[in-house]
Amino acid sequence: MSNERQRLEQEALQQLNRGSTDGALRAYLQILRLDPKDRRVRQKVGEIYLRQGKNADAEKHLREVVDSLLKEGSHRAAVSVLKQLAGLRPDDPQIQSVLGECYLAGGYQSDARAALDAAVRGWVSLGKPLLAAKPARRVADSAPGDVTLRLRVGELLQSGGDAAGALLAYQEVIDEFRRRGRLDEVGRVAEIALALKADDVGLLLDAAQARIAAGDCKRALQALQPAFAAAPKEARTLDLLARAFEGSGQPDRALKVLVELSRVAGDRGEIKGEVEALRRAAALVPDDEDIQSRLANAEERLGRLEQKLTGLPFAQPVHEDELRVVVRAEVLARYGLADRAESEARAALSSRADSVALIAALAEVLVSAGRSAEALPWMERLLPRAGAEADAVIDRMALIRGMPAAASLDEELLEEDDLSGALGDGPPEPPETEELPAANGGPEAEGDRLARRGDFGGALLAWRRALADDPLNDGVLAKIAELRNAARSTTPEPPAAPARPSEGTFAEVEPESLDEVLPEGGVAEARALAAVGQGEAALEMVRALPGLEARVVEAQAHRAMSDLSGALEVLREATNDAAESDPAYPEALFDLAGLYMATQKHRSAQRLLEELRDLAPQFRTGDVEARLRGLQLLVR
Repeated sequence: MSNERQRLEQEALQQLNRGSTDGALRAYLQILRLDPKDRRVRQKVGEIYLRQGKNADAEKHLREVVDSLLKEGSHRAAVSVLKQLAGLRPDDPQIQSVLGECYLAGGYQSDARAALDAAVRGWVSLGKPLLAAKPARRVADSAPGDVTLRLRVGELLQSGGDAAGALLAYQEVIDEFRRRGRLDEVGRVAEIALALKADDVGLLLDAAQARIAAGDCKRALQALQPAFAAAPKEARTLDLLARAFEGSGQPDRALKVLVELSRVAGDRGEIKGEVEALRRAAALVPDDEDIQSRLANAEERLGRLEQKLTGLPFAQPVHEDELRVVVRAEVLARYGLADRAESEARAALSSRADSVALIAALAEVLVSAGRSAEALPWMERLLPRAGAEADAVIDRMALIRGMPAAASLDEELLEEDDLSGALGDGPPEPPETEELPAANGGPEAEGDRLARRGDFGGALLAWRRALADDPLNDGVLAKIAELRNAARSTTPEPPAAPARPSEGTFAEVEPESLDEVLPEGGVAEARALAAVGQGEAALEMVRALPGLEARVVEAQAHRAMSDLSGALEVLREATNDAAESDPAYPEALFDLAGLYMATQKHRSAQRLLEELRDLAPQFRTGDVEARLRGLQLLVR
């Protein structure tokens, strides 16, 4: 058979040399009868049919060649055959779609975009938007920075009747516009999506928020009414409803909503939200004593909540290295980088396990990350060394457990007038503060006995002694909380200004106030050091400074130390959190692309550079284009 095949191939070549396509075709067809899977010969047959103008026969054979190549995963080899088919059938969007996929697999991004766009146009012209949505999605995925492409996917799915798919696509667009701070665009897309699901609370709120921002509060109320009916306890609904009432000249209604918002926030333990709602309410009715009293109480609780352990005198750093870690952990946590703050605090504790300052810092970082249960054991470790400030530690522990804090002994909570009206007839006898009678069952049982007798001051003392032995005793904390609430329910507490942090505390330090505790110099000096290879010095100078530009220089310092993974981690986190309007954003993208190139992630680098070119076309234009050209050569 091999001799016969060889003879037929020679005959076909001779016929072609003589200009006889018919003779060559007969020889090649005989070879296919011997071996129908011979892809090379079948392609020659298709090409001969093309030369003869027999397009239908040519298409049949060329399609079989493409199918064979795709089954083997030979996408690049399939491109040339698909281009021949596209020439035969320029109106066939399926061919353009497959050609675009092959270009993508081969790394030819611009060619893929052209083919996939042609496929979209072809399907749309045939009245098949759902089929057009698939290549449109591929185009959008290849250019993630172009939101209009994702919007087109949603529009095609909506036009084709796929409401669920369209809603998902629109939500992606809304999330991206929200990340960029484009509230107007968020509202515009939400209005489009509401045509598909008119009762979607999230879309209604997005539309209402945009309408309020545009000053159209009456139309905002139209969207908020169904949202409120569906989620009357949703804080965002109440917040926007109050703003819409204010903007439409209905302060009385706004006041009712704000009072309800404060209750909802208070029930959920969101004290900051409660204070904000009450402040807005107080601004509407500054002479309302009830609102002012509620605000004062909420502000007092917020002030106590913000009195962190790191602000207590016994928990102040005593060594310079402790000072740096505590300040850095506070700054990182404040800027939403709790994971990094925790990592650095734990690393410092590994070499200084008995440091009160570091334990307090770690506990507060865990609280800021919403991991209060993990913070409590660390706080418990502080009690034996807290001395006279043990009450403050216990107070803090009770607060973060979502319970009213145990009152300090020097507060006026247990004065005669308060308790007589709240819990019994006549003033209780003054408690014996020096010696309490022993009782079976320990201090907790003694406190219960004293409370039954009406000696509430003595009961409080006994219960506090029980907490000194077992700070996590839920039963004791609940009893103290009940005592406190009973007293408050009868006699409102006087307004109290939030306590100021003690001198030397770092719980309330603002970034611009860190000059005294951070290394001398700034971002510019750190950048200069990194540029001359002094990575360690640059890193020490810049890593505690806030802002995207500082993170860019921090990554440059890591790179100067040949730590590419560290540089990548810094810039990836920073660009994820940063706004595109940040002046340092283009440089961050450029440097991140350079790190991807250095780690052989060429497609990721190319994607970032294309995004940078669209976002900031004037930024280092020559360098960006040179990198893109080089990457296009590499990924082919």
